[in-house]
Amino acid sequence: MSATQTVPPQSVPGFLPPDYSSPLNETTSIRLDSELPAYVPPPPASSGSNNGHGIGAEGALGSSQPKEFHSELKKKGKTIATLTLIADSALSKGIPTYAQGQPIKGRVKLNLEKPETIQSVVVTVRGQVITGAGPNEHLTFVDISRVPWSQSDGEPLNSSSDDGNSTPTPTASTTAPATTTSAPSVEPSTPKFTGKLQGEYTWPFKVDLPKQVVVLSGGLKGEPQTFALPQTFSERHARASVLYEVSLQLTKGKLRADYRVASTFGYIPITRPPPFSTLRRLAYEEGTTLLGPTIDPEGWFSPEPAHIKGTIFNNRVTQVKCTLYLAKPLSYTRSSVLPVCLSLESADTQALDLLSSPKAVVARLRRRVRCRMNADKTMESLAWKDTIDDSQLAIWWPSTKRPEDSQSQRFVNGELHLRADIKPTSSMAHFRIEYTVVLLPFDAPGFVSADISPLIEYPVEIVTSYAPGPRPRMSAPPGYESDVPVVTYGITSMRSTFY
Repeated sequence: MSATQTVPPQSVPGFLPPDYSSPLNETTSIRLDSELPAYVPPPPASSGSNNGHGIGAEGALGSSQPKEFHSELKKKGKTIATLTLIADSALSKGIPTYAQGQPIKGRVKLNLEKPETIQSVVVTVRGQVITGAGPNEHLTFVDISRVPWSQSDGEPLNSSSDDGNSTPTPTASTTAPATTTSAPSVEPSTPKFTGKLQGEYTWPFKVDLPKQVVVLSGGLKGEPQTFALPQTFSERHARASVLYEVSLQLTKGKLRADYRVASTFGYIPITRPPPFSTLRRLAYEEGTTLLGPTIDPEGWFSPEPAHIKGTIFNNRVTQVKCTLYLAKPLSYTRSSVLPVCLSLESADTQALDLLSSPKAVVARLRRRVRCRMNADKTMESLAWKDTIDDSQLAIWWPSTKRPEDSQSQRFVNGELHLRADIKPTSSMAHFRIEYTVVLLPFDAPGFVSADISPLIEYPVEIVTSYAPGPRPRMSAPPGYESDVPVVTYGITSMRSTFY
């Protein structure tokens, strides 16, 4: 078996927290792969949408110029091989980045001043979930190899041009049939090359990534399941990461160290929500206010209500029924909005007045990054390791809806603004990114809640592309803003109580 001489992948720049000056939701999860942006297509002129950052409903990519990224393999200070990846410049800032459906394109270039014995040129695209340093903590879900050239292809052509191709041209060999007078058949043949390479060579390559892969979901003893490829993910506080790379290997034969150089790249899946309800779609098309759950019951979903107990001004106990409504479908495009509505019911009008204040309602988008640390063991024998991040507060404002019994009920409207760079919901074997909308205990002067745990928590999906039709619009009146510092913490649990 030959040894391998490895040049590390190109470094990933700028491990920084997100920019909190964004006009949209300043999610508090610390983002390390800040060089991986969301795709920003030009919005349709008739959509009337905000400056969205999700991939368009049609999933099409922009017409931006390609951008090249080079990784060099050096020997004694001189570059002998260059791996070049070519990607969309609109997606690729710090590293080459590809959206679902885009091929991984590039070229291999050799510059050999002295003769070298090279048996083959191999390009491999690999995707992995990494939960630790050990080999059993690396799950490879994509492993595709291409061989631009090998000795069996014949002697390669020297080519110094970036657009060149060193693949040898087959020569024609003629074989005359013994029992017929018809024209001889012509078959291409390329004699095996046994010499050494010297000079400049160029080979282009293209690798298509699958949309889905089949892997064992529970380790070696698990059942095979189909998963969509997850987005690139690497953050400081998360226990797991999703990494993609392209590697170039120049094989040299037995007892000789192979040459290897690699380059990381980003991947963005295209996922979109189902269509909106008829009345919600109409409101977006006409630029009007969303209709609430009492008028558009088909457009809203409510989890089980919470019954809030607390003390008013330290002199009496009160109880309020709280119903949280989420706009349907429960799938939301990043860079857009997640509309919510709150209904409060109680015979205590003073409690209603306190809790229906927009500043008293505490709701966030909560992200769980979940993994099991040893992919070789069964799912049942492993504990989930969770890292939880909360977004900034939802924005709330008084509802103009007057309930039939205005003495015992209040409505509050709200929305969560979703950043363009939050990672979409995803699942790959023992790795998951999941989201919930969480309603936390109220924070109102004069009211002390008896609850310290979340009042309501319900799962939602975050996607990368818009649904067909009009794009969601922000409804918050001017002046309703929220700036909350980073909230990041990790939890280790033996069993999840929510999922």
